[in-house]
Amino acid sequence: MNYAIIGAGASGLLPAYLLKKAGHDVQVIAQREEQAALINKQGIIHGENRQLIKAYTDVEHISPDAFIILTVTYEELPPILRLLKIRCPSNKIIFLQQGMLFLEKARTLAHRHIAAAILETDCVKLNANTISFAKAPQMTLGTVKGNPEEFLPLLETTAWKSSWAENIEEQLFESLLFSSLIDPLTALMKIRNGELITNPHAYELFRTLYNELYLAFPEIESLQPIEKVAALCASEPGKVSAMCADRLAGDAMEVEGLMLYVLNRSKLELPLFKAFYHLLKAVEVEK
Repeated sequence: MNYAIIGAGASGLLPAYLLKKAGHDVQVIAQREEQAALINKQGIIHGENRQLIKAYTDVEHISPDAFIILTVTYEELPPILRLLKIRCPSNKIIFLQQGMLFLEKARTLAHRHIAAAILETDCVKLNANTISFAKAPQMTLGTVKGNPEEFLPLLETTAWKSSWAENIEEQLFESLLFSSLIDPLTALMKIRNGELITNPHAYELFRTLYNELYLAFPEIESLQPIEKVAALCASEPGKVSAMCADRLAGDAMEVEGLMLYVLNRSKLELPLFKAFYHLLKAVEVEK
């Protein structure tokens, strides 16, 4: 099978590495010429292993039969989607992104088969072509529109453990609630997930944020009870959230796609969450 990964942050380099290791043909579409050149020269490196993968900076090299996996941030999506409409009108597309704001864009595409996926991992990007992860990645996949059978290759590949979600939007929302509690705090403070529990000041922010989100989304109590979230953080103290990993690597963080969706969907004011949103946007402006 052929795969084209658009985006070369941690969330893009990891599936590219795993799919190539599993024996698939893989291309990476990076934003910067320097990164593409480095990947072409050295491959994608994980520990003592490396996978040689072709990298480009434009979509015209994507094969018409390739699965396209989008891993860029919500803010980076519009120009890429315009190019895909013109250059890759028949490809099957998988959105592998944080949050849910991208669903609005996905449903406007004319492509017949579109899916969304959640990849659970502890991957961090060490430099432009080097990643580190210890946990076996798990993918949850579901269709946004089209025939679910078209995406069977992503379930059957040995690249990762996988499961099918009949209602991917529900799965995405559950994941979004978890990420909304973890990612903004860890990214702002540049801490690992476990420190949200062991650091008393970080824990106080975590607990206050949970209470605020509960008022807007009472279902969080059943979908992501605070005891469960705290236990997960404690059980994997060294894990780095996706947003924190991006900030540490100097990559664009998924602030819009994750946090703006929450702010737009909430019928209540979320002063603490909104403050975190603007603080993270200020960090991005500094770059």
